[in-house]
Amino acid sequence: MYNVLELKKSYGSTAILRDISLRIDDGEAVTIIGPSGSGKSTFLRCLNLLEEPTGGKIYFDNTLLDKDLDSKWLHQQVGMVFQKFNLFPMFTVLKNVMYAPMHVKHIPRKEAEELARDLLDRVGLSHRLDSYPSQLSGGQQQRAAIARAMAMQPKMLLFDEPTSALDPELVGEVMKVMMDLRKDGMTMAIVTHEMNFARNISDRVVFMDKGYIVEEGQPQQIFEQPQQERTQNFLRSLSLGGAFA
Repeated sequence: MYNVLELKKSYGSTAILRDISLRIDDGEAVTIIGPSGSGKSTFLRCLNLLEEPTGGKIYFDNTLLDKDLDSKWLHQQVGMVFQKFNLFPMFTVLKNVMYAPMHVKHIPRKEAEELARDLLDRVGLSHRLDSYPSQLSGGQQQRAAIARAMAMQPKMLLFDEPTSALDPELVGEVMKVMMDLRKDGMTMAIVTHEMNFARNISDRVVFMDKGYIVEEGQPQQIFEQPQQERTQNFLRSLSLGGAFA
């Protein structure tokens, strides 16, 4: 699916990503954890060409993602869910989900509406089709945003801290939708601060710090037997680890 080779990203003289290499295979759920400012979100945005890398190479399905690539093609293959929902405030929930299939993929209106209704039912919003974003809770808005990303029928979804803008009691409803997507086999890369969620949803966990991948492995290994001192210290700071063996 994705093959990232020595990815670099700098803003002027400030290096954000330093020689990141990572594979994400079809059907995998990979979570990316680490302290604020470690480059996690920038990495995710580079995967979707929302940020232009400074160096290195990114391949998606063996296609090199470079300046000559039509980014519209990539955005049909890879959907992204942001922290802030980014729903169109002037559209109802149903029209928000219908918009991209109709205007980007040129799906007929009737077919786009059927797809949108089905997706909104899957995320538990069939009763809010005619509501506007301002009339929804944060959790409902994020579930609508996930349905909107799914409406393009992507091969993969990227989630950039999808629960960080939510009140604590609303986090669970978004996580449930994501867990359901995982059970359906959706390939996902997820930047998150929710460690228990990362443990439960992941095939692999990647720990980043200061623009580097410090450590990666299966959830049990990362959370119970991390090999790197920096990973151990990070997890201890979250009260998730004691004296690691």
